[in-house]
Amino acid sequence: MICLIFIYLIPPLYVPRMNLNDDSIVLDGPWINNCRADFTIIYAHALVHCMIKADGFDVVVVDAANVVHHHGYDDEENLIQSIFPERLESCVDFFQEMGWEVRAFLKQGTYWWAVKNKEMATIGDVRIFETLRRQGILEIVSSEQDDMFWIDYAIENNGLVITRDKLKSEKEDYDRDWDAVEGRIMRDWEVLETGEFLAPLIPMKEGAERMTFKTLKSRLKELEMRVAELEKSDSPMGRVVQDSDEPEKKSAQPDQETVSAITNEVVRRLLASGEFIHLTRVYHALASVHLQLEAGDLKNWPHDWRDQLMGLLNVSGKMSVWVKEICPFDVELSSNNQNIRKV
Repeated sequence: MICLIFIYLIPPLYVPRMNLNDDSIVLDGPWINNCRADFTIIYAHALVHCMIKADGFDVVVVDAANVVHHHGYDDEENLIQSIFPERLESCVDFFQEMGWEVRAFLKQGTYWWAVKNKEMATIGDVRIFETLRRQGILEIVSSEQDDMFWIDYAIENNGLVITRDKLKSEKEDYDRDWDAVEGRIMRDWEVLETGEFLAPLIPMKEGAERMTFKTLKSRLKELEMRVAELEKSDSPMGRVVQDSDEPEKKSAQPDQETVSAITNEVVRRLLASGEFIHLTRVYHALASVHLQLEAGDLKNWPHDWRDQLMGLLNVSGKMSVWVKEICPFDVELSSNNQNIRKV
């Protein structure tokens, strides 16, 4: 607290270096130089807060994949990637409570991954995705360059971006004012184990009424529960609701394009680090997602899971050969053809 008070005593000649994503602020203005001092205030979030003004941005743009994914490993070091739409719902609720307009963008591969495996313990309530789509909040992006969709949307609509992505490949491949883009990005947010979204630097928009919004959300939840009850009932209304849902269920069957999108998403996340990983990990991850098999529980997998997977991917032969065909980017194998990494 003493440090925070001290800063306000610095004469106007002092101009601090600050950035939305810095964990510290270094004081290096003329006054500091004259005193031959160099001060650092660690985690000065109280000061950074003043940099985000409620009227500085018109809309919050959410990198939905960053929010919904939760990564972990089982006892055998197999990657377990969970998708919880509830995390995105909490994120949207948080910003709407604060009076902000929200738009979220989710890659098609992530969406279908969740839909195909919705019965697994690692997948949350995928109906939330559909609810957010109907509300005009969530957009499913079919392009492989989904990041550029929300980046350009934020630029065109004066958006504040919520992501953890460093955008390394995008900065290399696309011509944008990346310093200006970074100025729109806020990476200081968290989703707690309880699923609650927190972003302590976000101010409330003028006129926002949190209690009014919470009451409305509560009423909407009650209506959704009532509809769910009708769907399960044998009443005429229940049968009408079930019939109205039938076309959507039929359209939710993934085609080969969807299989490719899911495959690209799995491979991209496994190889994102650029480090070598064993081909077996890729094999098991693809099988778990595409065939809806419990990760790390291989003893209970069907004996022909490899044949099923290869048929779905439309590949044949050794994995060391066809794995290059299914990757959305250039990869290389180790000298013994047992490990793979992104080039």
